[in-house]
Amino acid sequence: MTIQPIGSASVALYITPADLKEHNLTPAELTLERALELTQSAFRAAGMTMDGSIEIEAYPDACGVLVFAHVKVPERLWFSFTHLEALLAGICALPDPPEEAALIWWDGRWWLSLPGEDTQSANLLSEFGQAGEQNSQLEASLTEHGTAILSTDAVATLRSYFSSPVSPENTWIEPLTDITDMV
Repeated sequence: MTIQPIGSASVALYITPADLKEHNLTPAELTLERALELTQSAFRAAGMTMDGSIEIEAYPDACGVLVFAHVKVPERLWFSFTHLEALLAGICALPDPPEEAALIWWDGRWWLSLPGEDTQSANLLSEFGQAGEQNSQLEASLTEHGTAILSTDAVATLRSYFSSPVSPENTWIEPLTDITDMV
């Protein structure tokens, strides 16, 4: 198999007849599900990570199969923070606050969303919080069970109240132990 990256979120994969024969397949027998399995195993074999939902197009022919794979960028990236102090330190480290950010309280944690394509902010926030599993189940759980604190512009709003990172030396803020402390 030959893998050729196309940009940062797509690849072209050529599967030879010999590759298909190893999996007891012919180009005519190759389903999209099997093409996806072969694509994912080719990524692993090449040491490439393609996180997220993968869309594929497969073009079978007698001389092999050409597969185009594209990773869909999630609409939102979610980060959780166990303490308000870590959340505030993280948002104060962001150079450009995203307007689409939302803040939710759920299951004893602060959950901050970012636009899916904002990888720079995501990398910075990973120093302060934990990236959530990027799937629709997490989003549904947060929406259904969480308490929306700020539905839009959460980063800029919090930064307007807390302009510098919170640290143990900054005693002007008490750690919140319960969401009812905010109300």
